[in-house]
Amino acid sequence: MYTQGNGTKMFMGALTILVMVALAIVQRRFGYPLPAIFASIVYFFIFFSVVIGTFGGGYRINHFDDFLHVFSGIWIGYASWIILRHLLKNGGAPHLPDSFIALYMISFSLAAAAVWELLEFAGDKLFSFTAQGRDPDDTMIDMIMGLIGGAITAIAILKLRHKGLYVKKK
Repeated sequence: MYTQGNGTKMFMGALTILVMVALAIVQRRFGYPLPAIFASIVYFFIFFSVVIGTFGGGYRINHFDDFLHVFSGIWIGYASWIILRHLLKNGGAPHLPDSFIALYMISFSLAAAAVWELLEFAGDKLFSFTAQGRDPDDTMIDMIMGLIGGAITAIAILKLRHKGLYVKKK
């Protein structure tokens, strides 16, 4: 792919494999299997972004990229909740105030969106990719979409908490 001028596709394919291997290593190393719904969301995202988007030409569809950034904000927000619960061993998570959880999840999603945009910028500058579409507004819109996705997840998790889910039973 690289010799045929498809460096972006080669990079996305390699990144996909790296993410899938990283997930497997994390689960095996820490003996902490990820929730099935989370793993499904990640694989769904990979399928849409890489298979349909990169290899299938999905990025030519209006707002396809926006959809993916909202969706990534959702799964990153969910990942932040999994990380928080794991770090607290779920003992303290039920006692955290809603405002902290929402701020944490939204901030985590926004930070991940910023890191992704930095990677896109670096790829565009170093390897002549076109991830940012040559439009400076694209970066801000992508980050806003990630923020919206994180907010969606925060609202969903807080609603589940109030229904008694995600609370450690004694």
